[in-house]
Order: sequence, then structure tokens, then C-alpha cells
Amino acid sequence: MAADDDVVGGTKVLAVLESMPRIGKVTARRLMEELDISETRRLRGLGVKQREALLARLS
Repeated sequence: MAADDDVVGGTKVLAVLESMPRIGKVTARRLMEELDISETRRLRGLGVKQREALLARLS
């Protein structure tokens, strides 16, 4: 979906994580650090392994 939608694809991963229930700013930053995802990364810029790891942690 992020690859097809310019608005979604252009959204920062950090902003999406922070907007999720039970995930605040600190948890979002820790999660991204653990998964080696830059704080400036946008959804469209996530690699396959990063996307899979992020989805696995959020499941």
C-alpha cells in the first residue's frame, strides 16, 4: 500500500508508530533502534526485511 499511495508512502515510520495505541514516543524510538530503522525513514523507504521485522514485532 505504501508503494502505491504517495501520502502513505511519504509518511515517516516514526509518526505512524507514535500514533498507534500503547506505543508512545519512547517505545517507538526504541523499536526503530532495535530494528535498525532510521528515525527519518519513510514507509516507502522500508526494505523488505525491515518491513517484515516491524510487522512481526507489532503482531
